[in-house]
Amino acid sequence: MFTAAAILGICGGLVVIVGFTLLKKVFGYPQIIRAEPGVILERLYDHINLVPYLYYVGVGGAGVCLLFFSVIFEKILKSEGEDLFSSLGKVCGIIAGILLYAGIIRYSILFPRLAQMRHDGVYTPETIDLVFKAMNTYIGDSLAEHVQFTFSALMFVFFGISIIRTGVVSKYIALFGFVTSVIILIGNLEQFGVKFAFMFNRAGAKMLAVWLIAAGCALLVSKRGDSRI
Repeated sequence: MFTAAAILGICGGLVVIVGFTLLKKVFGYPQIIRAEPGVILERLYDHINLVPYLYYVGVGGAGVCLLFFSVIFEKILKSEGEDLFSSLGKVCGIIAGILLYAGIIRYSILFPRLAQMRHDGVYTPETIDLVFKAMNTYIGDSLAEHVQFTFSALMFVFFGISIIRTGVVSKYIALFGFVTSVIILIGNLEQFGVKFAFMFNRAGAKMLAVWLIAAGCALLVSKRGDSRI
């Protein structure tokens, strides 16, 4: 279980970092995601053979890894005698993983089709842009970001408490998770009109990836009985 959870954690974090790096280079991420619909769709059409797959593998893949990591990590924590908070962490991690995967594939399936239709003139640009904005506000801003980040923050809190109580990995993994949850929750204020929150929103996403990698590495070491500090 230690090895499986470690692999999922490390892979989940790495695909996010690699995905974000490539999306920044090719797509202008993260600034592009808050641009006007016409700008996003035109840029997406220009890179329609690459960007949808970067989102699917790089971000959607992280959601899948997070889901299964949470399931296995909960079993590890339970085997160390922690039940309540580990179970809560698992539930929150599963929800966060599903929402991340389900929400991000809008850039892999829905938005590329809208970009194609806009380019081909199937509907007026105003109609396409309205559909994009409505779907992005609900699926993206609301579910894939705000709700997903809420449950991610809760996952960090619950798993962090479990880590401290069991000592299964370094307590610093828990502390980093607590800090990440605070950053994420500040970032969630963006949907309520707090302008500076966007930078916390993006920082929280990167910190989530770093936490997964750190937790995965800690689990590999802990398996050998070297890191319970």
